[in-house]
Amino acid sequence: MCKECGCEDKAAKGPQQNGSDEKNVQIDRKVTEANDATANKIAHELIHKEILCINLLGSPGSGKTTLIEGIAQNIPAKIIGVIQGDLESDVDKKRLEQMNIEAYQINTHSGCHLNAEMIKEALGSMNLDNKRFLIVENVGNLVCPAGVKIGQHINIVVSSTTEGSDKPKKYPYIFMDADLILISKYDLKDAVGFDEQSYLSDISRINPQARIIKCSNRKSSCFQEVAHFLEHEREHVLGHHHH
Repeated sequence: MCKECGCEDKAAKGPQQNGSDEKNVQIDRKVTEANDATANKIAHELIHKEILCINLLGSPGSGKTTLIEGIAQNIPAKIIGVIQGDLESDVDKKRLEQMNIEAYQINTHSGCHLNAEMIKEALGSMNLDNKRFLIVENVGNLVCPAGVKIGQHINIVVSSTTEGSDKPKKYPYIFMDADLILISKYDLKDAVGFDEQSYLSDISRINPQARIIKCSNRKSSCFQEVAHFLEHEREHVLGHHHH
């Protein structure tokens, strides 16, 4: 399925004797370069429209859609557009539409992450007038979406205490590029034995610049913090663009 993240090329195969590995790498590189070119174009066009694009990453059930709902309680829903990536169904899209958030559904079927071409197609069907934020909820997965650009200006990783404190150690690549790491279900940390100290020390080793916000699920102050963070990032990205 995945030429971009290469998850099935490299996964099960041992070293191959013939030269086909080299050819695969070249194909992979071409696919990645084409994807990056599309992604850069999207990022540029969105900034031109004064829209900040957020790549929202995390495991299934970590709290990504809940975060979008929380953001929409602190930023007017009408200035937020959402692209929802899932293998199947439009459950989350319906959830967001109940809050008057305009959402576009991409079903990847077996695809383990979104790519720039999918986003480009989605944007062709969305009305972005008056939008200031485009939140792309990527497919729930800590592996494949990590290196695949989709036109985002910033990355947010939602990581729940219920997944355990070893996630940054096991899946460093997704945490490495995060601008914000949201520790969700923080109120459950003691119940699930979440080792906060080791989690935070792993983060500071992998990505010391990342902003960290702790979030007990429906406690609204953390969502307000995230909303402020997004507003600040938007000003920052737009400011860079205008100079």
